Amino acid sequence: MVGRASTVLVVDDDELMLDLAVTSLEALGFHHISAALSGEQGLANLDAKGADIVLCDLNMPEMDGVEFLRHLSTRHFEGAILLMSGEDKRILRTAESLAKAHGLCVLGAVEKPLSVEKLALLCDGHEPMKRPSSPVAPLISGEDLRRALATDSIEVAFQPKICVGSGRVSGVETLARWRHPIYGNIPPTVFIALAERDGLIDELTRSIIRKALREAGRWRMAGYDLSIAINVSTQTVGRLDLPEFVERTARICGVDPARVMVEVTETQLMRDLTRSLDTLTRLRLRRIGLSIDDFGTGYSSLEQLQRVPFVELKIDRAFVDGASHDAAARAILESSIDLAKKLGLVTVAEGVEQREDYLLLEQLGCDLVQGFLFAAAMPGEALLPWIDAHTSAALYA
Repeated sequence: MVGRASTVLVVDDDELMLDLAVTSLEALGFHHISAALSGEQGLANLDAKGADIVLCDLNMPEMDGVEFLRHLSTRHFEGAILLMSGEDKRILRTAESLAKAHGLCVLGAVEKPLSVEKLALLCDGHEPMKRPSSPVAPLISGEDLRRALATDSIEVAFQPKICVGSGRVSGVETLARWRHPIYGNIPPTVFIALAERDGLIDELTRSIIRKALREAGRWRMAGYDLSIAINVSTQTVGRLDLPEFVERTARICGVDPARVMVEVTETQLMRDLTRSLDTLTRLRLRRIGLSIDDFGTGYSSLEQLQRVPFVELKIDRAFVDGASHDAAARAILESSIDLAKKLGLVTVAEGVEQREDYLLLEQLGCDLVQGFLFAAAMPGEALLPWIDAHTSAALYA
């Protein structure tokens, strides 16, 4: 929830709309509000007084809202952004995506005319995006990662995959975690890129596979037969011995290889198509599942679905989060699910955070979901107690 003590800057070239926005904010309990009739005035106001939240119109003369966002990014603005416009919904959504791409914290986007109810929904129902902690990246070296691998410091966490409708826990996705003794939690995007750069990705991936399958083996011994998905890096997909390694490790850990799912993104496959197809085909011959991750974010999704023997399609969160009130996202979501059904693939929706989106996915016939609406990623020892509690809650709901 946004604090009402926050300072707010409203930028809109229409005086009537500006007054309406200020009045609506005051009705919500905001008291520190500044107003600007142009992007130039808004930037000058921001430089002089600062702000915690900026409401910005998109369609303004001289400096439009898109250009204004670019200036906020170059100023490394760390407050929250709320976009407003009378333009088409798709333009509004694109501007929202652009603001996020600039690294800005986005509360959301609202169509004009403004109302207290619309603003309240965004201010009370959403947390601002956190800016990535980029200063960590240059501090971490390949030697740091080598030590972490040597001391077995890279851990795994698991996010449940929930059956739509029944609420049953079908399986989990494995996620890598690294807590550095000095720098704290290192984002996976940082240390995975570092591992690929310094030739450590194969060692890192195999370590994650071993740990994940050992956990899955323990769950199976406890009576929980869960499928387990593991993301495989670009470089590792090209390793011709990967199928043998996954199958052998699964059997050593007491896991049926058919309960293992290897997730790859479509863009990975284009790096070395021949070797990738060799590896992926032999994984399927060993009954290991294949999932196409982040579906729809690359340039060749349909071609990859025809070419590779996938059994699961994971729909990227960009087409899931907010789809219940976004016609374009809903259309893409619906067509993706329909396509997967026709191809006989299991569908998984990532990034489910709102109940309205979950109900839409249920209506569209999606098979599995994962996201903060149900659970964040958790350590292996916490999973079974969570499943028991989740199952009990579902039974008595």
